[in-house]
Amino acid sequence: MPVRTLLRILLLSLALLSTHVWADERVASPLRVVSFPYPPFMLIDERSKPAGPMVELVSEAFRRVGQPASIELLPLARALLQVETGEAAAMFTVKKTPERVAKYLFSSEPVLVQDYVIFVASDSTLAFRGDLNALAMSSIGVVAGTSYGAIFDAAARQGTFKKLESAGSHDANFRKLLAGRMDAVVCSRAVGVEILRQLQASWRVKISGPPIETTQSYLMFNKAVATPKLVEKFDHAIRTMRKEGLLDTYRKVERP
Repeated sequence: MPVRTLLRILLLSLALLSTHVWADERVASPLRVVSFPYPPFMLIDERSKPAGPMVELVSEAFRRVGQPASIELLPLARALLQVETGEAAAMFTVKKTPERVAKYLFSSEPVLVQDYVIFVASDSTLAFRGDLNALAMSSIGVVAGTSYGAIFDAAARQGTFKKLESAGSHDANFRKLLAGRMDAVVCSRAVGVEILRQLQASWRVKISGPPIETTQSYLMFNKAVATPKLVEKFDHAIRTMRKEGLLDTYRKVERP
C-alpha cells in the first residue's frame, strides 16, 4: 500500500476516534441541577454539601440514566432564575403551573408528594375548616415565587386573600408568626414541622384544620439545555425506582 494512502487512512482513523471521544465527553459532562433549601427534603449538611432525601432521589435517578449531575442548593428566586436563563439545566422540586408547563419541560413522574396546611399560633382562635374564603381577612405568610397547589394559587389569583405577606423563605414567615406579626403561614406540613423544630418552637404553633391540598412536585428542565429524550430517561428511572419501593423510602418523613 502506498505510503500516502496509508497516511490518509491513519489520519481518518484519528479523526473518527477524536470525534467519538469528544461525543463521549459531551455525554459524560455533568448536568447542572439546582434546588433550594427545603428541610427536611433538601438541606445543606454539616459539610456544606446538598443533602436530604430529594437530593438523594434525584442523584440516584440521574445515576441510573447514566448522566452525571452536579446539584447545588440556592435561594429559591436565584434557582428559578438560573433554570430560566439556562445557567442550570434543571430544577427540583417544582410544581406544574400553566405558565411553567408552557415554558419548560417537566418530568411526568412526580418526585415529591406533600400536604399543604395552615399553621397558626397555638393560642390562635383562627380555625380553618377547608374554606379558604374564611381566611380572606387574615394576614397569611407566603414565599415569593412559590406555588402552593392549584387550589390555593387560584384563590390568590382571584383576590380571595386581602393580606398576603410575601417573604423570601418559609423560615422568615414562621419567625414572623412566632413574633405575632401575622395570623397564619401556609406551608408544606413536613417542612413547617421541621422548621419549627429547628427554631425550638414546635409547642408555640399548631396546624389548623385539614390540608388545603395534597400536591405533586417534579423536575423542571430548560428546553434549550435538556432534551425530551433525557426527560424520558429520567421518568423511566423514577418509574423503576417506584416499582422497587424506593420512592416511598426517599419520601418518608415522620408526621407530627
